Amino acid sequence: MKLLLVSPPFGEKGQTSKGLPIAPPVLEYLAALTRGLRPDWELELLDANREHLVPQEVSADLVGFTVLTPQAPWVYRKADALRGLGKKVVLGGIHASALPEEASSHADAVLVGEAETVLDELFQDLERGSPKRVYHGHFPELAGQPQPLTSLWKARYVYGYFQTSRGCPHRCTFCSVHEFFGGKARVRPIDEVVAELAQSPRRLFWGIDDNIWGVDVARSVELYGAMAHGVRGKWWFGSADLVSVEHPRADELLRNARRAGLTAVLVGWESNNLKSLEEYRATSKQGSRRREAIKRIRGHGIEVMLFIMVGGRQDLREDFDGIVRLCDELKVSAHPVMATPFPGTELREQYREQLLPGLEWDSYDGNHAVFEHPTMSKGEREERLIELRAQLFTLPKIFQRMAQVSWRGFPMSHLTSFMIQYPQGRAFREYARQRRLLAARVPSPLPRGEG
Repeated sequence: MKLLLVSPPFGEKGQTSKGLPIAPPVLEYLAALTRGLRPDWELELLDANREHLVPQEVSADLVGFTVLTPQAPWVYRKADALRGLGKKVVLGGIHASALPEEASSHADAVLVGEAETVLDELFQDLERGSPKRVYHGHFPELAGQPQPLTSLWKARYVYGYFQTSRGCPHRCTFCSVHEFFGGKARVRPIDEVVAELAQSPRRLFWGIDDNIWGVDVARSVELYGAMAHGVRGKWWFGSADLVSVEHPRADELLRNARRAGLTAVLVGWESNNLKSLEEYRATSKQGSRRREAIKRIRGHGIEVMLFIMVGGRQDLREDFDGIVRLCDELKVSAHPVMATPFPGTELREQYREQLLPGLEWDSYDGNHAVFEHPTMSKGEREERLIELRAQLFTLPKIFQRMAQVSWRGFPMSHLTSFMIQYPQGRAFREYARQRRLLAARVPSPLPRGEG
């Protein structure tokens, strides 16, 4: 049996691009799980951001896709074509877990949730030729996990990834992590994390935990202390909350994190509008002094980027401009995205009556407005987001922010700052350019002089 695992493209409408400099999460780990269960199977990985997936050229017997919501239309088209050629197709990931009935119409089997507890059963059923439509994975303990297989890619990546926990104690309405990975975090043994990083051929990593230090501050202090002693010459970035930075051991946490190689953190600022924060139920993860928390992190030599959603139903026009002022004040960058009610989240149920009809799932990509707003049109919110990104990522602003990172983190935090900001700004500019080209090709439905 030959298994091909595919990471779908992030580009709009499934367009292949150069992709991110990060190895696609999950697939290396799924390959390692498969190798442990079926050592005689042939394995292949394909990143559709770097390579074209041509169904007629696929030699594998079985093809697996991990699916995020904006990737679903592309995956469904490829899956249908592969099945038409006699290939078996399995779909998993957040979107397939949220909408298994929809996904099952494009697959021989759908894996809901985490793979560890059901992967062997799925393989046995496929070998017998009688797979179930849906397999429901449970929450496994994380001890004894195999190390990711990093040698199967055709492409080369600057960053790898690692994971130390799954699940999140926060219950933000826009997030599906607590729904699909549990509201109580599970953690990997610290010695296994250290061994994996020490043995990895890579030197740069993305820590893919939903919250790199908010699961348990005491445990994080211990983890980072062990990484600082056991992993040399390697650096990483990740995502985190702000409330943990108010913990009595926060300085010890941040000091150990920097010593463990943490160069930058994407923190969940979530919104500049306090009414939106309440609607998103995100106030508990912010803490009471979030501006001071940002300064505290940077003072330890760790770069900060704010994750911010815009265009929510509580948001105002001035909230867009307020983000630019905030970033200028704190000397940090931001990753602004359109508020998006993904399947399986509470926010989708809250916004159900306002969802715009006729949109495919690839509009749910953080660039497009997908629901009605009381005062701003879909087009206005999308244009304001493009303008906001253009203002945030000019070269002078990028260099000003780099200079504000404490020299405790020199040089890696400063290099990471540039490596994150510059490609992101370039990607945003390219998206804006493509959008303008597309708009120029579409004739106006109104005669000249009207509208």
